[in-house]
Amino acid sequence: MNQSFSSSAFQFRWLNGQCFEIKLNNGKTIITDPWFSGTDSLSRVCPNRFSIEDIDACDYILLNHTHGDHTANIPELVEKFHPILISHSATIMELARNYHIPVTSLYPIDYEGTYLLDGFTLDTYHGTHYPSKLAHQEFSEVFGKLPGSVELNAMGSAFNVNYVITTDQGMRVLFMGANDDGMIEKLRGNKKPNLVLHNHTLPSSVKDKTVAKDFAEWFARFDGQLMIPMHYEAWITDDPEFAGQVMIDMDKILEEKGKSGRVAPLVRTQWYSLDLCINKIETGVTNHSKRGDAIC
Repeated sequence: MNQSFSSSAFQFRWLNGQCFEIKLNNGKTIITDPWFSGTDSLSRVCPNRFSIEDIDACDYILLNHTHGDHTANIPELVEKFHPILISHSATIMELARNYHIPVTSLYPIDYEGTYLLDGFTLDTYHGTHYPSKLAHQEFSEVFGKLPGSVELNAMGSAFNVNYVITTDQGMRVLFMGANDDGMIEKLRGNKKPNLVLHNHTLPSSVKDKTVAKDFAEWFARFDGQLMIPMHYEAWITDDPEFAGQVMIDMDKILEEKGKSGRVAPLVRTQWYSLDLCINKIETGVTNHSKRGDAIC
């Protein structure tokens, strides 16, 4: 008799930065913050030999914010798939001007909203970016080499949208930047997501020994189930040993705190499935076991 039962919520993969490709059960595909390849200064930390040719569908582009390392591959996706672009209403027309997106393909959203889309519901929340001392007029010098206009890159520091995707089957995924922005309080009880996609607590170029502690302590307070860190591609490229140790240390801290939640570091471009499972528990096996290539 089968002692394991599972139902797949969706398939997904982390491509780079805050870019995820999510295939819903109804066949629709969401791509978040598109940055997976490039020929400019951003290409150094992109996955090797990955391009638009490796993506076979995109129905929605969903943006957390509009910095160049979150919008770099919008043109290729728009040209190949003609998706709906979802972004904060303050940024939407500048995105259309920069990336030649048809106006009817724009889907403006605002904070604290609920939007019903094909295959999922989107709940939006106010987010904030890492603190920066740059004035508006200084963005041309600092961000001038990144994709997108100076205006879009400046908007990327001002308008950040955290959001929860709820699939038609009820699986909930939180996508958020580095700062908490009240998400612990806003997502208690039946609003709590099953999976958290979370930017780490420091810029990707910065390596700090406290990052594992800060990251794990936030997730412990959130008291969630699974968390996937994102936007640490510079660590993977320049010091993979450091990146790996951060993930190990986070799980140790969570276990020491008696939390059931775990960190799931993904391999870029590798496909995964998020499932709801029932498994037989063997004598002596804890409820946090790692089974083969699954983190349960």
